[in-house]
Amino acid sequence: MKLTTKDKNKNIPVSVTLENKMKYGIVIGTSDNLVGVLLNTGEYVDVPEYYVKRISKKTKFAVS
Repeated sequence: MKLTTKDKNKNIPVSVTLENKMKYGIVIGTSDNLVGVLLNTGEYVDVPEYYVKRISKKTKFAVS
């Protein structure tokens, strides 16, 4: 997963497959083929990029 100049200094939400479970977090940085992810649980992990999938941010809808 390469970060473009458009992606820098922004939160990039991702899902990570670890131990047959899907976990969610935000990309902290990348190096070679590793991605550093801060998980929603507060845990930090370095994982190969093929375990990481970019997800779209949920949009907020007005309640009427």
